[in-house]
Amino acid sequence: MNILSEIVEKLRPRLDERKQRAPLDILAKLAQNVPERPAMVPAFLGPGTHIIAEIKKASPSKGLIRPNLDVQQLALELAQNGAAALSVLTEPNYFLGSEENLSIAAKTVDIPLLRKDFIFDEYQILEAKLLCASCVLLIAAMLSPERFKELLDFAHSMGLAVLGEAHTEAELAIAVQADLVGVNARNLKSFETSLETSAALIAKIPSTSIAIAESAIRNADDIHTLQASGARGFLIGETLMRAEQPGQALKELLQ
Repeated sequence: MNILSEIVEKLRPRLDERKQRAPLDILAKLAQNVPERPAMVPAFLGPGTHIIAEIKKASPSKGLIRPNLDVQQLALELAQNGAAALSVLTEPNYFLGSEENLSIAAKTVDIPLLRKDFIFDEYQILEAKLLCASCVLLIAAMLSPERFKELLDFAHSMGLAVLGEAHTEAELAIAVQADLVGVNARNLKSFETSLETSAALIAKIPSTSIAIAESAIRNADDIHTLQASGARGFLIGETLMRAEQPGQALKELLQ
């Protein structure tokens, strides 16, 4: 079993419990009254460097990254220092995230928000809408092409944008349907990262799409390398979360 399958299998029981407590049709009715957040796509259309700053406590490959995760303070600090959007981890088992963290961020800042999770069910997309997200992540490696399209269409019906994530050229052919097309530099089997592989894949994304580089971005040189390949946005988590002052670290990357 690969890491994606393992993560999903651990998520299923908790999701089934939530469905029993509040069925999908009830969530759908509640979602109709959720106010619109700033949209994700326009944040990446202008000139300049656009960074999705990621709020996360841990990861499967690196373990504990930021033990004391003050979501409110981090969201405020990152927004004030130029984040185009925030990504908030909600996966509880491997990333130690929570839906509450996304809710806190939504109440704290007025910039687009990505629910970063392992989404395989419409219910999770409805939850994202209720938590005031602007966008959800769909990972091509864990979904069939048909299922990816179904969830993409459902997200759009809820007024949410989709960041489609790819790690290989085959996955890119699926992910390119999304509003934003993410290329993750991390190999899901070895957990090793390669910006060269990432840059090569980004170069294959049509210029009409919004290409987002994800993982292993540590400094301005990495950003420039990926921009030269066509990246228009950068999802940066660990580099910021390990910094003593994430806002200042973000400011330096943008400069």
